[in-house]
Amino acid sequence: MVRLERRGIPTAAVATEPFVDEALEQARLLGMPDYRLVYIPHPVQILKTESLHELADRVFPQIVARLTEPA
Repeated sequence: MVRLERRGIPTAAVATEPFVDEALEQARLLGMPDYRLVYIPHPVQILKTESLHELADRVFPQIVARLTEPA
């Protein structure tokens, strides 16, 4: 994603809340300390399909904003 962002192609990485620090550290190590992530609650692997769809619907506006609005 960092490579795409550097080429001017917006990206929207999604991370679950327990991995926020790791995701931010990875972005920093790749040279993008200000990379904006979309965070979702954890865990997701135990959610049923309907709950996953509800979660996706809740964060969809954030993802669209991340892809379309300036940093």
